[in-house]
Amino acid sequence: WLKLFGSDALIAVRRVAIESRKTMYRRVLLSWSFVTAALAGEANTEPTASQMAEYKQDFLDFDLNKDSQIDAQEVRSQFKGDLDPRELHQFFIDCDKDNTGTVTLKEYVDYASTLS
Repeated sequence: WLKLFGSDALIAVRRVAIESRKTMYRRVLLSWSFVTAALAGEANTEPTASQMAEYKQDFLDFDLNKDSQIDAQEVRSQFKGDLDPRELHQFFIDCDKDNTGTVTLKEYVDYASTLS
């Protein structure tokens, strides 16, 4: 690898791998937080301004076609095959409160605020 592409390419690949793992771990932790909050019966709290900004950015990162909705295809493409279909289904059950098959920013913020 090093001979073919050089050390800069190897460093770049390592950075991408590390960032992917960080993102995956963050999402796992958020999911676990949601489960523990639901089991504890914690009430929804209003997100702070910084949390709201983070949720909006997360939403925009997933909304690839910029139609102000997240669909399963967009979520699946962001995880690049590392998402179990059951997890994807559960995410939509938890988020998509109006059962349209898509998640709006409001639905995502409501869901994400339960994870904090």
